[in-house]
Amino acid sequence: MKILQTLVLCSGLFVQLNASAQSDTTHTNYTDSTGTKEEHVLTAADTTIRYRINGAYLGSIWSDLKYTVARPAHWQKKDFVKLGVVLGTAGGLLATDYEVKQFFLRNHTNFWNSVTGQVEPFGNAYSPYLVGGMYVAGVISGNRKLEHTSLMTAKSLLISTLIYTFAKSVVRRGRPTYYDDPLVFNAPFSMDKYHTSFPSGHMLTVTSVATALAEAYGEEHPWVPWVTYSIAIMTGTTRLYQERHWGSDVWLGASLGYFVTKGIFKRQRDLEKKKSMAALAASMP
Repeated sequence: MKILQTLVLCSGLFVQLNASAQSDTTHTNYTDSTGTKEEHVLTAADTTIRYRINGAYLGSIWSDLKYTVARPAHWQKKDFVKLGVVLGTAGGLLATDYEVKQFFLRNHTNFWNSVTGQVEPFGNAYSPYLVGGMYVAGVISGNRKLEHTSLMTAKSLLISTLIYTFAKSVVRRGRPTYYDDPLVFNAPFSMDKYHTSFPSGHMLTVTSVATALAEAYGEEHPWVPWVTYSIAIMTGTTRLYQERHWGSDVWLGASLGYFVTKGIFKRQRDLEKKKSMAALAASMP
């Protein structure tokens, strides 16, 4: 029932976010051979890409997966700086993982048990249902942006989850539920529930969705990133409180979801720019 209520509420919210959306147009002037100035208008159909579930969308998943996996080979200095920040922060958190676990253990109360129980599903149940609800609401209402955003979010979540699953299979880190030592590891690809801590899947899921919504709606509605990332942070905190992950697991799960999703949306914008330039070139005499 809670999932259904969340689904209905959030889907209604995003329909409202898009209710007043207008088609973007770009005006271009040029002078023809007779000296007469003419104006050409590039409509949203010329400059934007809006997915539906079809062959083009399914093909884009494979294309974006290849792009994401191959992207490190094309990194520039700023990208390596970001990687350094992520890994440096992870190293700092690794040094405090034991203390962070003990802090939360000392502060368990019935109240916080109840709160974390309500927030935790955003990382495994609410987020996928929200994406599905957005898609259904977009199709029913005829809201193409909402439908497209749901499919972009689903694609980002799928790709980040594939990378996460591989990483979790290779790095078999002991969960704080079973170990006090944060440096307990098992052999790669070993199959047991005790060594499934790295990285946090809940955090990856909720951060992927939060980043997608922030990318789609943040510019027009600045409060959206505040809300979505706040929910992501609260979800990550529940994983620490419930002793399901170390702090470094949560950080790296969030980083993976964030940067993969940002990259996919950036590629989308680049493809739209190419489409816009092609349409502009075709409109010239």
